[in-house]
Amino acid sequence: MVLICIQISSCSNKCSVEGLEVSELLSTVSKEKYQLNYCSLLKRALSGDNISIKKISLLNFDDAVGYDHGSILVDLIERIGEDTYLDSIKNINNNDKNKVKGYLDIGLMYSNKNKEEFSRKYLKDVFPKVYDFLCLK
Repeated sequence: MVLICIQISSCSNKCSVEGLEVSELLSTVSKEKYQLNYCSLLKRALSGDNISIKKISLLNFDDAVGYDHGSILVDLIERIGEDTYLDSIKNINNNDKNKVKGYLDIGLMYSNKNKEEFSRKYLKDVFPKVYDFLCLK
């Protein structure tokens, strides 16, 4: 009985939001670093909420967490479309543009889905409008 209670009470931070898998590492680090629920923020972003799209895009992660985050951003843009994404980040500065571009480049290389249409492709080929916005200073 004690074992069952322990298993029930142990929490995993891994989640799935509309079919997008958020790694336990990404979820845990976002809670520790930003005191936010990454999965809830992603859900709002997927619904087209401009503030949430911008907020999730500007989070800063290091190492392996950055790879996971980049992959989620690629999936987010695929779902909501380039126009909605660009409308949400239209006022970011050049440093933030560079950061977002870096995450998207990594996300395309290491996509969770390893999609054929994204695998080994460049940002300018997959999301040309986003590329133009991020690369024009």
